[in-house]
Amino acid sequence: MGLSKLYKADLHCHSRHSGPVKHLRFLHARDCYSQPLDVYRRAKRRGMDLVTITDHDSIDGCLEVLNRMGNTPDFIMGEEVTARLPEFQHNIHIGVYGHDERHHREIQKLRENAADLISYLKARNLVHVLNHFFHDFGNATRVREFIARMVEWFDIFEARNGTLQKEHNAFIKALLDRSREFGKRISVVAGSDSHTLRRIGRTYTASRARNREEFLEDVRMGRTEVFGPDPNHLTLAADIYGVVLRYYPTVLSVHNGEFSPPSRAGKFLLSLGAAPFLVTPYLAAVRHMHTERARISRFSRLIFGPEAASLPLSPVQ
Repeated sequence: MGLSKLYKADLHCHSRHSGPVKHLRFLHARDCYSQPLDVYRRAKRRGMDLVTITDHDSIDGCLEVLNRMGNTPDFIMGEEVTARLPEFQHNIHIGVYGHDERHHREIQKLRENAADLISYLKARNLVHVLNHFFHDFGNATRVREFIARMVEWFDIFEARNGTLQKEHNAFIKALLDRSREFGKRISVVAGSDSHTLRRIGRTYTASRARNREEFLEDVRMGRTEVFGPDPNHLTLAADIYGVVLRYYPTVLSVHNGEFSPPSRAGKFLLSLGAAPFLVTPYLAAVRHMHTERARISRFSRLIFGPEAASLPLSPVQ
């Protein structure tokens, strides 16, 4: 069946409700400046049959779309939940879909302990996905234990992320293939993880569903395929610049209510001072891609090296 006949959804994208950017916090910049309705419209123009917004620990963007569009059948509530693993001193990101405001409030209460949150999501039969498997995970001595825990907890994995380089996505795919060999039923999804409008709908999940409900069932049952290009350092740099260049108009505007007049003046001066360093995002992107490749290469050697035959990729007992 041709791609045009598949039912498509970019299951990982952000809007202006994703909170503050992690770096350069003193600027009080947003992680994303895209308006929710613009995210919806761009996804539809890119051929997505179903649209969602997965902001960090927020459903405000989804509610904004629903308030404007009504309960349209081509939109579904989404959220990227930051959940804490105390035993690993690490946070994982969980994509949740099809929930409501009541679920969201409970999810936010439970996310300080990922085990409690996973139990809640399973009990409510909510679709939940482990996004970018190794995001910020750097503990090579416990990587096998971490993999086994994730395979125990999750049935659905983001197997293609539009911001992760080829080696990272390939490593995740290899791990999921190994888990299938142990008899684990695995379902895969994909998303652009776009924080600007530029890449929305370029990476997506597809199935032979005919509507939203059939698509979600295909996700649950592992009847999905993933599509999208492999990014490079230019892709990451363009995303960073896309956010940075939306920050400056926000600082200069007197009508958007983002900052008070004194705060705006201070941010403007900081922005001027930072202007000579606008080359930094490109250099940061190059460095990030290099360190990521080295990190994933190290994990791959640990997992698929001489000891691979004894790797406990089946669920932890």
